[in-house]
Amino acid sequence: MTVLFITLLTTASLFGCGGEIEPGRTAAEAPVITGLPLATAVVSSVSQANFHVGTVESPDRGTLAAQIDGRILKIAVRPGDRVEKGDLLITLADNQGGERLAEAEGARKGAAARLDLARKTEARYRELFTRSAVTPQEMDRIDAELEMARQALAQATAAVEVARTTAAHSRLRAPYSARVVRKLIEEGSTVFPGTPLLVLDRAGAWRVRVNLPESSLAETTLGTPFTVEIPALGARVGARVGEILPAADPGTRSFAVKLDLDQVAGLSAGLFARVSAEAEAAETLQVPATALVHRGQLTGIYVVEKGILRYRLVKTGRTFGDQVEILSGLSAGESYVADETRRARSGSRVEG
Repeated sequence: MTVLFITLLTTASLFGCGGEIEPGRTAAEAPVITGLPLATAVVSSVSQANFHVGTVESPDRGTLAAQIDGRILKIAVRPGDRVEKGDLLITLADNQGGERLAEAEGARKGAAARLDLARKTEARYRELFTRSAVTPQEMDRIDAELEMARQALAQATAAVEVARTTAAHSRLRAPYSARVVRKLIEEGSTVFPGTPLLVLDRAGAWRVRVNLPESSLAETTLGTPFTVEIPALGARVGARVGEILPAADPGTRSFAVKLDLDQVAGLSAGLFARVSAEAEAAETLQVPATALVHRGQLTGIYVVEKGILRYRLVKTGRTFGDQVEILSGLSAGESYVADETRRARSGSRVEG
């Protein structure tokens, strides 16, 4: 009896309110987002250039070494300086080189005087010998003394050249026009013959060394053109194959190539270079990097479908500046959110 009364009371209350409740759910309108920058996906043509990492090299790098022992008295150059052939680079303290040269020159003068005396003596004895005033044995002795005087002068002259060369080694000069790369010693250091002093890069045409895959060996010959980018200088220059090293690296399946660079200012050995060989153009679909939404390991893009935003996963490829290649997930002609993706919400309605 109580249950029946409650049921009748509830029914009466509903009819008394005069309302109807639609069974199931209550409808909600999609939120509206305005002002989103939209773009239309288009296909563009790009060159299929293959990029390889290279290194700038000088035409020749050499190490200047000490020829004699001594103490570094003065270093006249610093790393980065350009020098011309014959410029003074390093001065060693005089370790008796000058005295040895003076002694050698004095000995040579003495030997020259003795040779002059021997010649005059030989001339007088030769005249007496024609008169039979001296014996053949005496004439042989005079001739032998003359020959020994000649030999003594030759030895003294050679000793002077050696002493002069040794003295010159205390003043080291540039063997060719170059740039100073590294300084390996300091003033006051003691050096010995063979001690490395300076590293020099010979002036001349610069090169880039690059390893190319063995698959491109057949199409790479002397004179093959390449394009070289040097990011540190913001430069893009032409180059041609000047040397191909015949032995390939079995580990990387690549071979080394040296490219002769066109003229460009500011080059120095060791700079990073990006080498590319132009190929046929290809059609690709690209979007700005600002359009991509990264969620963990996944990358997506907001696409506009009949005025509604939909988040769609895409597969990306190469990067061309601020543009990213889309391999799948987006078709040409579709509209997408190009920027301000933080404001976008999947299922929202887009209005201008």
